[in-house]
Amino acid sequence: MPKTEVLGIGGLTASFARLRDDMQQRTSRAMVVSAGGVIKRGAKALAGAHRRTGAMEKNIAIKREPTPAGVAVYHLGVRNGHSLTRKQKQDYKLVVTDKGRIAKRYEDNPFYWRFIHLGTKHIQADPFLSRALEANSAAAIEAMAARLQAEYLKTLKPT
Repeated sequence: MPKTEVLGIGGLTASFARLRDDMQQRTSRAMVVSAGGVIKRGAKALAGAHRRTGAMEKNIAIKREPTPAGVAVYHLGVRNGHSLTRKQKQDYKLVVTDKGRIAKRYEDNPFYWRFIHLGTKHIQADPFLSRALEANSAAAIEAMAARLQAEYLKTLKPT
């Protein structure tokens, strides 16, 4: 009987292991982003009660932070100042300050969001981000479950 030998099993096993990790990471990221979208919509709705220019609502965003392997950290918050996007930093005016210096003022910079969220001695605190998380946590978990189911069904489909 002829001897059969299969070459490349080690490489194939490594590829399968790598694929599985990539699928886990991609699926977990997609699940967290779908849950974050639900909470983000809730935060925008709550922030609408404090509408001055609409800049605060436009700048509520989800951001993935760089972390060590195996850990995923996402921040839901309000972009302002140095964390504005490149496109938003292009929209600015040069103004003269009280001290006679020239400064940039960005068009959609919601610098005032901390005053609303944390409060001051003159403004009552309204933690809209925390309230959005509490109010939408069940819907966020359902969105994560739906995304996991969709990703699972996608892997079962033959390509």
